[in-house]
Amino acid sequence: MRTTIVASIAVLALLVAGCSSSDPTASDEYQALEQELAAVDQQLVETEQDLVRAEAEVAAITVERDALVQATVPGDRYDNAARIQNEINAILDDPEAFGTEDEIADLLATHATPGALMDDDVFGAVNYRTGFYNTLYGMADAQIDVYDNWLCDDGAQGGVLWQWHGTNNAGNPFELAGISLVTYDEDGLISYELVTYPYPDAYVRETFMGSGN
Repeated sequence: MRTTIVASIAVLALLVAGCSSSDPTASDEYQALEQELAAVDQQLVETEQDLVRAEAEVAAITVERDALVQATVPGDRYDNAARIQNEINAILDDPEAFGTEDEIADLLATHATPGALMDDDVFGAVNYRTGFYNTLYGMADAQIDVYDNWLCDDGAQGGVLWQWHGTNNAGNPFELAGISLVTYDEDGLISYELVTYPYPDAYVRETFMGSGN
């Protein structure tokens, strides 16, 4: 009987040993695969992080792009500046229809900011209203014919091609062509106008104040 028990214990020991040695998680191959899986998981985590960063970069670039497009699309300033150009042209086309000399000058000044300047490269810079009054009535009986207007895409700047003509202070007829380069504020009001001529300064002065042309 004792011999049978001993033999049974020996067989059980062999079975236990056999089971222990057949555990797949203990093998080198299993451990190697575990390490590979861990490496792949880490790569996935890093890939997801890269994806999140990439999405954030794309979103930021999209915002910047849209802002750039918006900045170049005509908006309120462009529309207001274009309207002001048309209204000034209408006044200059038929000034008498808008009242007295002072009323016309006042009306023209409503299209400019309070501190706007008309800067004539021959006669100097004055307040916008004063500049228009002098141009039409101050030292001449004159009018301005507008031949063309233009505006940049955002309405910040524009230009006018015109002819200034009439009778000067000396009673002589005169006629001068010129260009105005105009700056508009955010609301489309004129804030600065540079008046320039394709002639020597002395010729402009003599034409407007002396013998005419």
